[in-house]
Amino acid sequence: MKLSAFLKDRSLLLLLHLTCMSLLAGFLHITGYAGANITLICIVWLMILSLFLFSFYLQRRHYFRKAADILNHMDKPYLLGEVLPASCLLEDKLYRDMLRRSNKAVIEKIHALEDAQQDYRDYLESWVHEIKTPITAITLLSENIRKTAADDSSGSSKRLLSDSGDSITPAISEVFRKISLENGRIENYVDLILYHARSEQVYKDYLIRKTDLKEVVYEVLEKEHLLLIRHQVQAEVLCGDQVFTDKKWISFILNQLILNSVKYRGDAPVLRFETHRGKNNITLILEDNGTGIPAEDLPRIFEKGFTGSNGRDHEKATGMGLYLCKKLCGRLGISLSAQSEYGKGTKMLLTFPLSSHNGPPPG
Repeated sequence: MKLSAFLKDRSLLLLLHLTCMSLLAGFLHITGYAGANITLICIVWLMILSLFLFSFYLQRRHYFRKAADILNHMDKPYLLGEVLPASCLLEDKLYRDMLRRSNKAVIEKIHALEDAQQDYRDYLESWVHEIKTPITAITLLSENIRKTAADDSSGSSKRLLSDSGDSITPAISEVFRKISLENGRIENYVDLILYHARSEQVYKDYLIRKTDLKEVVYEVLEKEHLLLIRHQVQAEVLCGDQVFTDKKWISFILNQLILNSVKYRGDAPVLRFETHRGKNNITLILEDNGTGIPAEDLPRIFEKGFTGSNGRDHEKATGMGLYLCKKLCGRLGISLSAQSEYGKGTKMLLTFPLSSHNGPPPG
């Protein structure tokens, strides 16, 4: 609060005092008071008025600074009426009461929206679990049939595809392999929906414990082995560190990063995983030799819905994968960043804070 603004707000009060002081001075002059005495009375009046206004200004400035500080540190600003500092002024009490009445309606609406969002998340999770069951069944069935055909390469012991006696040919095996791949894509999109629905309440669904990064990387690579084989992607895993994090969530994040690398792969694609241990953190680096990210797109790749020139030129993209990864990393206390050179490849860096449980950095 500026002093000039405060005085401007009190201009009527100042005008009233100046008018009263002028009338008093005129009356005293008419009644024969000496000019020096009248001047002294006016000076004292002005000094008392100035001291009163200045002290009142300091009090109001302190009050509003305290209120602003409370507001800046609140997670739910609409509750300001409940925590405003106490004041002896009637106008402050009335203002706080009006805020409380107004905020009560807002709070009720927010609670109703939160309940509706929770119902929606519960429905979405239920729907995702229901749809994942047949997806998993189809994937297992297709994989089993494909393996059966692969094992029957000599043709001496062909399995029957149906009661009609049709045998599984290499062409049919290829069809089932493609079904498995497309099923995997569907499952990844379903997972994206599920984890997005849970991302606002990660704290209700995570379990922080010591996690072997090498083990997590291998599990994710195994999950996507058909996709990696199809595109002849080689993987190099040079991870030897353990961190404290949630294995399920970090697996999802790595899976999304791998899918991105495969989507924007180059010739003879290679994925390289390695960890670097710093003084206060451990960084897991996923490096590829794909198309890379244009310099003008790099600062925006974690924005919601942003696909960039790669997403437009190569394959249809949703712009949700990296956004969700960044959001989940923030919830888990992990830093996610990217380094890229267009035409040469990309590095995605997951930086985990180093706790005392991870051991000291190398000497």
